[in-house]
Amino acid sequence: MLSPVHAVIIGAGEVGAYLAQRLRDEGLDVVVVEIDPVRAAAIGRDLDVQVVNASGSTPTGLLEARIDRADLVAAVTQVDEVNLVASMLAKQYGVATTVVRVENDDLRSAAASELLANAGADVVIDPDAETADEILELVHTTGADEVYPMADGQLVVVGAVVAEGAPLANRDLDEIGRSLGDDWDFLFGAITRGTETVIPRGDQVVLPGDHVRVVARTSAQTTLLNLLGVDGSCAQRVMVLGGGAVGGQVAARLEREGVEVVLIERDPARAEDLSQRFSRTMVVQGDINDTEVLLNGSIGRMDAVVATTGEDASNVLACAVAVAEGTRFTVAVLHRLALLPLVRRFGINAALSPRTASANAVLRVVRGDAATVTTFLEGDSEVDELEISAGSPADGARVADLELPQDMLIGAVNRKGEQAVIARGHTLLQAGDHIVIFGRADTISAAKSVFRA
Repeated sequence: MLSPVHAVIIGAGEVGAYLAQRLRDEGLDVVVVEIDPVRAAAIGRDLDVQVVNASGSTPTGLLEARIDRADLVAAVTQVDEVNLVASMLAKQYGVATTVVRVENDDLRSAAASELLANAGADVVIDPDAETADEILELVHTTGADEVYPMADGQLVVVGAVVAEGAPLANRDLDEIGRSLGDDWDFLFGAITRGTETVIPRGDQVVLPGDHVRVVARTSAQTTLLNLLGVDGSCAQRVMVLGGGAVGGQVAARLEREGVEVVLIERDPARAEDLSQRFSRTMVVQGDINDTEVLLNGSIGRMDAVVATTGEDASNVLACAVAVAEGTRFTVAVLHRLALLPLVRRFGINAALSPRTASANAVLRVVRGDAATVTTFLEGDSEVDELEISAGSPADGARVADLELPQDMLIGAVNRKGEQAVIARGHTLLQAGDHIVIFGRADTISAAKSVFRA
């Protein structure tokens, strides 16, 4: 698709507000439609976007948002029916692409496929399901705080903090490369030290405490984590705090994998329903703000604790208790990024937000030529997976010969029918290759002419 110019976002909640910010930063003309006047006023005050205080499921509000001129509509309210009606109306007004948030499993099933087709939904997203996917990746690789599969699973981008005494600590990247030989299966794409993130070069020294993002062949993931001083073992005992949409999915999938799961849910009716649904998971009705409930659930003997409630402060404090009790790995779901500093201060290993999963899905649509877009809670760096076009400057060129910005690098190459490889200066590129690139959003956008015909 052509890059959109005018975007309408329906719903100014956590996901909608973040999307509005990201799309505005992409240079799009953004209008937000929000029915709640307080929320509408807040996003209008906080972001430099037009806001229409109206329902997203009626023509009046949508026309005020100039939906008849829109290239993209993202309907991301928490009401599935509103989102589907908004998509139908968008198609009636000739909108090329609609992204629809649908959380109800029945509406996402094969039985509802005709409904989704009639609604004209080009992309269907479920932030809760995608957050659950991210949590499972982390629980399978405890110690890493980011795990994003790419290139059909052949590659993975791993984020982790370099441990004191790690084999790769206090060495520059050139030295690391020489010591590992020509065929090492990973490449450092970004390094964050304090508040500064850099796209590293060969003379960059890796220090303990650095947060690194590394692209690796999936088969080398465990080796990489060991070199970073990180325990990458799969958790066998997991406590899930909160039995809502995210927590329920995480617990169900862990149970199917044979993991020992304790699930704590405050609402008595929901706890009873969950206990009927699960066969091996121990469901405890209780408040995660009550330390005794956590201790009685043996929080200290867990390999991992995942806090998924809708209350950020409760998630952070419960994970802090887990850290104090000796839990090896903790994950907190956050809806307000203002609490992110507390995550670091309390020693919590990872924080996730439904907003980034949704933004990544929409940005794939906006970019058009990106198979994958991965953004992060902190910093402005991102990782994209792009396809090289025939006749582009990159087609037939070596990586070292490309004129790329200083703060951008090619991390890996995936060629159809072959194994993905970590990119080197001598790596020869060709049309159809999928490349994994690290950079900032503005840098990547500016450099795309290198990969397009």
